[in-house]
Amino acid sequence: MCGIATILRFRSSPVDASVLEAMTDAVRHRGPDGMGTTYLALRDGSLADCGSGSTGNWQVGLGHRRLSIIDLSQAGKQPMCYRDRLWLTYNGEIYNYVELRDELERLGQPFQSHSDTEVILAAYDAWGTGCFARMRGMWGLVLIDGRKQIAVCSRDRLGIKPLYLARSDGLLAVGSEIKQFFAVPQLTIEPDRDAVAGYLATGYEQQARTFFKGVTPLPPGTWMAVDLTTGRGSDPQSYWFPERIDVSVYDADEAGGLLRTKLEESVRIHLRSDVPVGCALSGGLDSSSISACVGRLASATAQQFETFSVTFPGSPIDERRFAAEVAQLAQASPHYITPTPQDFLSDLDRWLWIHDEPVGSLAQYAAYGLARLTRDTNVPVTLNGQGGDEVLGGYWQSYFVYLRGLMRRGQAFRVARHLAGALLPGGNPELPRQIPFMIRRYRARSQASTRQDGSAEAKTSNTVAQIMSMSERERRVFDIRQMYLPRLLKWDDRNFMAFGVEGRYPFLDHELIELALSFSPEVLFHRGWTKEPLRRGMQGLLPASILRRRTKLGFETPQDAWLCGELRPTIERWLAASAPLWEFVDRGETRRVAEQTWAAAGRRDEPGQMLLRLYLADRWMRVFFNPTDATLQATRA
Repeated sequence: MCGIATILRFRSSPVDASVLEAMTDAVRHRGPDGMGTTYLALRDGSLADCGSGSTGNWQVGLGHRRLSIIDLSQAGKQPMCYRDRLWLTYNGEIYNYVELRDELERLGQPFQSHSDTEVILAAYDAWGTGCFARMRGMWGLVLIDGRKQIAVCSRDRLGIKPLYLARSDGLLAVGSEIKQFFAVPQLTIEPDRDAVAGYLATGYEQQARTFFKGVTPLPPGTWMAVDLTTGRGSDPQSYWFPERIDVSVYDADEAGGLLRTKLEESVRIHLRSDVPVGCALSGGLDSSSISACVGRLASATAQQFETFSVTFPGSPIDERRFAAEVAQLAQASPHYITPTPQDFLSDLDRWLWIHDEPVGSLAQYAAYGLARLTRDTNVPVTLNGQGGDEVLGGYWQSYFVYLRGLMRRGQAFRVARHLAGALLPGGNPELPRQIPFMIRRYRARSQASTRQDGSAEAKTSNTVAQIMSMSERERRVFDIRQMYLPRLLKWDDRNFMAFGVEGRYPFLDHELIELALSFSPEVLFHRGWTKEPLRRGMQGLLPASILRRRTKLGFETPQDAWLCGELRPTIERWLAASAPLWEFVDRGETRRVAEQTWAAAGRRDEPGQMLLRLYLADRWMRVFFNPTDATLQATRA
């Protein structure tokens, strides 16, 4: 887990080596354990290392900031060269590198280190771009193939690890974070006003674009090749096809057993590390399942492990008792943090600078504090339950759409069984309570779907209509690849890497996802409960208080209480002052949203969510494009 930088020069465009070094240093928080650069030049028709790059006679510059996780020796440092013909700068982890190395050694591939980095190079040397389909893990990488004189960029299946591209005439820059491109004089980095306007109106962003004009992410689950002599790049090529998975499991108990076996395997390989590994534990089903699996493996080897949780004493959203119960069961050493509004204001500008783009809620600030606690405890790797809801249909929206599909197919009796079962002993009565709320949300968004004005609201509501028209399989793949997960993973990456902590996600192992997609939708939902295979599979490992817990919070904050309390004076001063945001939205309308938030006093979360979104977007504009005061300048330093 690291930060990478790459500059590819075409037609001898002038770029000083200091530019690559500045790009690399801009993500030093991602890799506090070391820095490396490599400069390559074409000589006699082949690529060769040309030293420091100070002469300027180079075509390829590779930069790397290292977070040492596997093979802590100098043999594992990057950029790494393999057999004098391949070079790699890479951010991520390949969890099945042990098995891949054994296979490659049988094929005669040599190794000089014990790192997963060298395994990627050897795998590419043996299988070309077919290596990506063999890898289980997360990555954003640039690999230079000296034989073909191409640069291969690739990203993991879910986009857990970021990889951004920005191009100018004669130059292509690649980085782990958008802020790196500010160091390249040939690039003009400015806000994408359409993307900003769409986000302000809806709260959503498009996965295929960023908030910065000309900066694009490489799509997840793809690779692309760039010709080093002409600069021409191929279209991104997919190597993962979850939509091809057929349903084959129709029994909930069978699904539970299969899921537990695969989850324990995924956790086991996600624990591969030469440094301590902990768990982010909310007390919900997903993170508790991961912690319980880790605890079981740790107890077998007499190892101690740490858990990290967010707590808000006295608040209805406080989850400490659930997290403490799981930590005790897993024989873990628990650690807790309680973020405050004062902490938030103190951290605000660096937090936004770290994230590159506007952030959706204060829950992500809680995760930021959790990441800092993890690093302060000297644990540079943490597992968490991100992705469990998307993979296993854990959202109420998923249950609602499933029931709606049954009704449309004339299966009202089955819908009645779900509702009646939810109200009987052993069921989850939250389901019927949620139905009216889901109907109101659906109607509100559907009403706007008739608009044809091209507005952000119309596009979002049309997306809702599109989802409703999908088949069960299409919708499940959409939930995993498109709906919520991309931005959650983006936020998670920035929060943890802000402190040089590697986040790992056992639920997002592609083999586990493919297994879950083989489950019939009927086994996911049962008597008001979502994620039924996980609840059944974890029986005996988790207590009933967790397995059948009705509330679902995650690392939430008392957001509305903060907005109506300690943060209100800050919001009022902002509303009274000049601000970049007023170029996009009406100040009077924003004030009305604020008044609605304060009048509701937390009883309605929609106005508060919109108010926070507007405030954070304005502050983001100041941090990146109007750094006039000392605080903002220090943030960017």
